[in-house]
Amino acid sequence: MITRLFKLVVNPDRQEAYNEVGANNLTSSHKKEAGTLAMYSTHVPEDPTCCYVFEVYADDDAYNTHVASGHFQAFARMAGEVLTDRAVYQLQPQLLVEKEGPLLVNGPNDIEPHLVYVDVRPGAEEAFLAAITANMRTAVEVEPGVLVMYAATMADQPTRWVFWEVYASAEAYAAHRETQHFKQYLAATEDIVVGKEFHVLTADTLVSKGSLGWSPR
Repeated sequence: MITRLFKLVVNPDRQEAYNEVGANNLTSSHKKEAGTLAMYSTHVPEDPTCCYVFEVYADDDAYNTHVASGHFQAFARMAGEVLTDRAVYQLQPQLLVEKEGPLLVNGPNDIEPHLVYVDVRPGAEEAFLAAITANMRTAVEVEPGVLVMYAATMADQPTRWVFWEVYASAEAYAAHRETQHFKQYLAATEDIVVGKEFHVLTADTLVSKGSLGWSPR
């Protein structure tokens, strides 16, 4: 399983072109590529030029198939012209869970993606994984508004965790915070978490095959 996070900065004069070609890349990948499991394009609410993209591929072959596609090549050419900055973060997936069934969102919506960085005390990685697994699996299973929960670590920094979460609305996230399983997660990790950075994002184009329930263990 391959997971990657991008932070892209778009020339504001070319924002419309980026949005159009980027959306076509994601929706075409979702339709035509069996191994492209999920792609999420978002932006910072107060700055539409600052974009985050999260991708999940089944394996190296799936990623190579995507890169060779015509829709990706069109996006790559456009990106070379309109991006003013680009950062790519290679991730090590730890737990990927989703609602059953495909997700396809493109256009105005109430969905609320979250990007969260969590720094974990060295030596506590297994205890942290156990705590998040209980919370994430239960949340996706029993909460209608929890659509996606992914946990990964930075490939070169195993104590820095990256969470990509998708909620049906801001109200769904508020309801999640009131659940017993979320409060148990907070209590279990109180002495494990040493830092946190939280971003609420605006959803642009979100596609997923759905039904992921993956972990490396």
